[in-house]
Parts: sequence; structure tokens; C-alpha cells
Amino acid sequence: MTIDVYVHQNFVKSFISKMFKVEETVIENVVKTFDKDKESTEDDIRTIQKWISEQPHFLQPLERRSITNFLILNKFSIEKTKQKIDNYYTTRTKLEEIYKEITPKFSSNVQEFIQIAYLLPHPQLLDYNRVFFFKIRNPDLAEQLDNYVMARYVVACQEIRMREDVMYGDIFVIDCKHLPLSFFLKLTPTFLYKFFFMIYQQIYSIRLKGMYMINFPSFGETLVKILKTIMKRKIFERIHFLSEESLINEKFPEDFLPVDFGGKGISLEKLQEMADPEYEQHLSFFDYLEKFKVDENLRPAKLENDEMLGFYGNFKKLNID
Repeated sequence: MTIDVYVHQNFVKSFISKMFKVEETVIENVVKTFDKDKESTEDDIRTIQKWISEQPHFLQPLERRSITNFLILNKFSIEKTKQKIDNYYTTRTKLEEIYKEITPKFSSNVQEFIQIAYLLPHPQLLDYNRVFFFKIRNPDLAEQLDNYVMARYVVACQEIRMREDVMYGDIFVIDCKHLPLSFFLKLTPTFLYKFFFMIYQQIYSIRLKGMYMINFPSFGETLVKILKTIMKRKIFERIHFLSEESLINEKFPEDFLPVDFGGKGISLEKLQEMADPEYEQHLSFFDYLEKFKVDENLRPAKLENDEMLGFYGNFKKLNID
């Protein structure tokens, strides 16, 4: 790679997000939870940087914060971190229905999604975890909700987070009220496998610390079966279906929970007002992300996990009762 890393790093810094920005002290505290100190963390970062520089098939070097987050996500296992970084580059090249549509159409994807629904991060971390809130914004448009547009929106957020946030763990609070049957029918096994298993688990390795489903419809039972098949048991057990909306108030501090969910915290509309200009600010950033691909002709060795990623065959068969 012949990229000027200094220019590369500073380009990324110019897009720091207020919603995801965390101080270095937060990173240091998270690193300590893995019994790592500053010196050993620096050694690991340098090891990964050197390895990346030796991979001729990577077309762009990865930023320092992204490397740190990959190490955190993989509990500082060097070999697992290498594998997930390779997955990251490769899948960005191969999974075009998600990634190819993000960059040139990022603004239109965002605008299409936010007219229908809120899916917003809370700017304050909760025990180092990032909490996301989902709720239908316009019930009259709910039938138009597209699962792939939503997936691109989520992946776009993760791309920003990898470079600005601390990727310690995710918590989702999802209000299913007004979600139509048509949306659940679009959540096919293939889509869920690509999104939940391949992207969320096999690439980002994001630790789901909790998912709280409110107003979950009875016709969503098939979705539950699919997720149970795809997800590891311990992960699936972190998904909670709450019978009453008020129960969510027992899970979060009152001042943290948005008023839309019965708390006294910032409203989803206000959070959306904060997010809108930042998404627009990142348009050039997503053009820049197009460089994070692989040249398979330059790959030193064949992918060990090519079947899992579906590059040389069909996706893993999902058995659903």
C-alpha cells in the first residue's frame, strides 16, 4: 500500500461525530476491563498495523481507532482480530446489496429511512455500552419500510462508530408498535443470516448486551425462530420480549430513557435533529470508504472462511422448525 497514512488519519478526524465521540480516557478504561495497559495495547496496535501493511490485497490501511475497536471487539486476540479485519475488507467488496448502495446513495438511504422511523443512538454511554432506540416515526409510511434500507442505515452507523466510538457493547430498545406484517415477511432467513450473522457477528463481532422488544406482535414468532437458529444461545437469551411498555422503565435510569419510552430523557425528535446534520457531514466520508476493499488477485492465500461468507457457494442452510 502506498497511501499517505498521515493524510488518511487526518481526513477521518475531520468527520468526528458529536453523537459517537468518546474521550481517550473512556478507551483507556475499556481497555483495562481486558487486563490490558497502555503499553501492551500499543504493542497490539503496532502488531496489527504491521500485519495490515503486509497484506497486498487490502487497498487501504485501517485507521488507528478502528484497529483499537477491532481489538476490543475480539478481546485482544491478535489472530481473531486479523480474521475479522480480513472479513471486513472482503465483505465490503462482496456483499454489494448492503455496502455498494451505502456510499453513492447514503443521503437518500438515510432520508428514506428517517421519514418512516427513528433508529438513534443515545449520545451518552451506559456502562460503556451504546444504546439505540427504534420507533416508527410516521405510522402512515410504515408499509414502505425497506429492510435493506434499514440494514444500510445501521451499517453506516457502525462504520462511523468504528472510527469514533468505543465498540464495547450494544443495547437496543425496539418498539414494534406500528410495524406492519409486510415488514416481518421481508425478514427472510437469507437476509437475517447476512445481516445478523455475517455482518453483525462475523465482521464487527459486536457484543449484544441486550435487546428489549416492546409491543412485539404475535405474527413475529417466525422471526424469533430464525434468530434462535442463527444466534448463539447466550446471545439469543439477551433478547427480551416485554409484555408491557412500562417494564422498560425498570431497565434504564429515568433521566436516560427518552420521553418517547416513558422516561424523562431527551426526545427521539431532538436526537434526530442532532443526527441529521452529522449524517450530511459524513457524505464525503462514505465516498472515502469505497476504498476499503480487496483485490482478490493479490490475496496471499485463499480465504479460510469463504464458505461461511458465501463467496464460493451458497449461504449456510438454516433449519427452522
